[in-house]
Amino acid sequence: MATNISPICFIPFLIFLLFGALVQAIPTNNHGTDGSNIASRSIKVDLKTNPNYVPNGVAAYAHALKKWSSKTPGELAESLAAMGGSMFGELGATSVKGDREFLSSVGFGTPFQFLDVYLDTGSSDVWVYSSLTQAEDVGNHSTWVIAHSKTATPVENGTWIVQYSDGSAAYGKVFTDSINLGDVIIDKATIEAAISVSDEFISDEDIDGIFGLAYSLPNRASPQQPTVMSALLPLLSQPLFTIDLRHNSSNGAYTFGYIDGTRFLSDSGEHVHYTPLANGSTFWQFEFVSVHIGGTNDVHNDSFSAIADTGTSLMLLHSEVAKLYYDAVPGAQYNYTTSGGIWTYPCHTLPALPDFELGFANGFVVTVPGRYMNYSVFPYAEDTCVGGLQVIPDDDPQILGDVFLKSVYAVFDAGEAQIGFAKKDLD
Repeated sequence: MATNISPICFIPFLIFLLFGALVQAIPTNNHGTDGSNIASRSIKVDLKTNPNYVPNGVAAYAHALKKWSSKTPGELAESLAAMGGSMFGELGATSVKGDREFLSSVGFGTPFQFLDVYLDTGSSDVWVYSSLTQAEDVGNHSTWVIAHSKTATPVENGTWIVQYSDGSAAYGKVFTDSINLGDVIIDKATIEAAISVSDEFISDEDIDGIFGLAYSLPNRASPQQPTVMSALLPLLSQPLFTIDLRHNSSNGAYTFGYIDGTRFLSDSGEHVHYTPLANGSTFWQFEFVSVHIGGTNDVHNDSFSAIADTGTSLMLLHSEVAKLYYDAVPGAQYNYTTSGGIWTYPCHTLPALPDFELGFANGFVVTVPGRYMNYSVFPYAEDTCVGGLQVIPDDDPQILGDVFLKSVYAVFDAGEAQIGFAKKDLD
């Protein structure tokens, strides 16, 4: 979730987008690659889910473009307006609202107050609803009650303003306090306590805050404070974390400080295949070199740069790559009329959606199954579906969101400045 900043204005903030993905803590049974038990504490928090939620592909695409691109077609925006050391740890990754997001219960303060937050590899700020949040913004969200923490310390003159690329924002005051992230305890971590949040946060009652895990992006605290990511990495046995998102499932997990060999096909000889991060990148940005569409011989060979972002549901790729895929989908069309430009296709083609394959210079190929390539029914026609792969302008970075990340076991290795992928059994 990319961020920028602009002067604050004390009027209601525009909507902030939340797509895809983070986690809820579930009872853990954590084992290392040698089978030994490496974590004993477990936490379970029931999520405030909406069983009637139906993903909206047009809204998801509009939000994703606003997040990562300044070029959102006016018609698409109108369509959206018309609708919406020696430490380690594990957090369960539970799908909420049809894989729209994955939430995790993270503890803040002393004693820990657990909130359902959204782990975001596309941003660096850690902010939560708090006892400072305006009553009209809190609604049914849980809050971090600062006075209940024995170790909460205000940062002198500390303020923060986060404005995301879609123009939405939040702001508040800065504190330091303890964080429990899957049994990894981070003391004196920078926590941003919200005073006001944007409308979409208010309406999404599942989410109590954002937990940024970008590679080296500074946070938006003033005066400048260390990111939680920079405080976390030295505590870990290995300076890395892993992501195993699971399609419509509560069986996924984030792990911190270790690679869980039981979560990918290590027993069959599979290993993690690494790709270096782009030089100077503050995001988890890397290159892939080829695209292959299952069931055809079409192969596109080039050098593509992409960002792995748990905070985006969709894959956003350049127009020629998207067209290559949808040329293999019967009846697919780039719908300009009612949605401002979005790939759709007849829903009856769903069983025949081809796989989407991305190749890396190290020889590894990630296969996104065809069944993951569908995102939702088109809001304006029940017999039309919206794809999980959409277009981002060719001069913007490509984004590999949860549609991609559900297909692999992913290792975010800050120590070696690389990202790794391995094959796993898919739900």
